[in-house]
Amino acid sequence: MPDAFLTEAALSVPLSSSTSAHLLSTHSHLLRDSGKSLNVRQQRDYCGACGSVRKPEWTKVTEIKPKTRKHLATSVSKGATVYKCLRCHRRAVLPPKQAPQSLPSAQAVNIAASSTQDPTEAVAGPTRATTDPKSGENQNSKKRAKARKQGGLQALLASKQQAQPSLDLLDFLQ
Repeated sequence: MPDAFLTEAALSVPLSSSTSAHLLSTHSHLLRDSGKSLNVRQQRDYCGACGSVRKPEWTKVTEIKPKTRKHLATSVSKGATVYKCLRCHRRAVLPPKQAPQSLPSAQAVNIAASSTQDPTEAVAGPTRATTDPKSGENQNSKKRAKARKQGGLQALLASKQQAQPSLDLLDFLQ
């Protein structure tokens, strides 16, 4: 992988800015020739046109705040970050960094793991601390009801998976 070598070499030569810029420029040309584009991390790290490393003295960074409108909820701008290279005056507009979101596949893993265990031992997921003392009992009973429902569904799923007969060669010969 010559492009990985070029990237590492360019980042290891911070004192020689022209050599670093040349190596990173060659790296981006190799990517462009192979039909690939720079990923977001690479665009944040260095300029795609001249190859200069994004340092405060060579790059102007502008944060664009998200716009929210009450009457148009569908056309909400999520904001952006604009990187302007002060050497070649090229601009790169990148989406903002997103906060890590909880993955919905965690529940699927939880269900698969609980199908091998006794369904009464399955835990219904993470519990959240209540902040409102008045509705604390109501929320706890809702959580218990939800846990009972999920436990029943997991037990049903486990029994369905165990009860399904498998096909063998004799089934196809008939």
